Amino acid sequence: MVTPPPGGWSAGGLALYSLLLLMLGVVDQTAPDAAAPCGRRLLWLGLEVVLCFAIVRTHGNLIRPAFAYLVPACRALPMFGERRGLLLSLVIWPAYILNVSHDVWPDRLQEYPNYLLILLVIWAAAIIPVFASLKQAAARRHIEGLYDELRTAHAELAALHEQAREAATVEERNRLAREIHDTLAHYLTVVNVQLEAAEKLASDQPARSLESVGRARRLTLQCLQEVRRSVGALRAATLEDLALPRALEKLGQELAESTGLDVQLQLDLPPDIYLPPEAAQALYRTAQEGLTNVQRHAHATRARVCLAAPEGAITLRVEDDGVGPSQAGVMASGGFGLIGLRERVALLGGRLDFEPGAEGGARLCVTLPVEAKRP
Repeated sequence: MVTPPPGGWSAGGLALYSLLLLMLGVVDQTAPDAAAPCGRRLLWLGLEVVLCFAIVRTHGNLIRPAFAYLVPACRALPMFGERRGLLLSLVIWPAYILNVSHDVWPDRLQEYPNYLLILLVIWAAAIIPVFASLKQAAARRHIEGLYDELRTAHAELAALHEQAREAATVEERNRLAREIHDTLAHYLTVVNVQLEAAEKLASDQPARSLESVGRARRLTLQCLQEVRRSVGALRAATLEDLALPRALEKLGQELAESTGLDVQLQLDLPPDIYLPPEAAQALYRTAQEGLTNVQRHAHATRARVCLAAPEGAITLRVEDDGVGPSQAGVMASGGFGLIGLRERVALLGGRLDFEPGAEGGARLCVTLPVEAKRP
């Protein structure tokens, strides 16, 4: 029910007062949100203040109709945000002061503070809950944003984990491929040479043929043992029991005995060089692959394996006096064995070179960084 003014309603006063209240409700319900242009929001806020001024002026009472001013004061906060909205909510004060001035000027000026204090209490009681509600909504949006960021980061982390897993799988496959090639290719090449020799000597020299077969059998057993150890530890079996120079001597001796190739060794490894197991394995595989390629492709009679340790590095070279690689072969850098060696050396920060030798034949050289002293 609409409270009548002190002197009662005039003929059209009640209708005008009701119409103004209805208009204020409609304007407030259709107010633009914070995304609307600033000019439109200011126009809406000003229209609500004007309607509140007219409501208080039409009623004539300065207290009860003043509650209408809470509508634009509270609407300013969601339309303009917390700080700007709080400042713009103060626009009701000049309008209400005009309402009060119309009644108390000039005889009852002492009543000004009373009316303004009443409006201050009303304004604070309405603004504080709205302000707190906006703060809570902003905090909730912030938390939701953090949750979305966390969910996005979790999805990205899961994707990176999957990529890392796939990369590790590919790297492990490549490592296994290198190990299998370096182990089986060397032994199968030597076994094949022994069986070919046994086949040629079977009719004329059966004793030597049986000797070649026996040597091939022993090599197959060594190969089987090597494969088992590679599967178990992925390290060269020879290096598990012998230091690198001794392992290279054994490798050259086995190849010389099985193929007749003259293998010369020049192994100059200072005792104060710390050679990690991975580096020793890479150098051993280099010698193994180089000598295997000499036996397969070079048609050589002599091969030389040189191990040296210049300052801050260690170098292993395999050279032969065979036909040497073609320019296309140098550009292609060999088959899978050399590709695997290049990958193995690159993982250790080293360099692999494959090129024609200075005096004919081919030259395979691997250089790895090493520490000068043992830790």
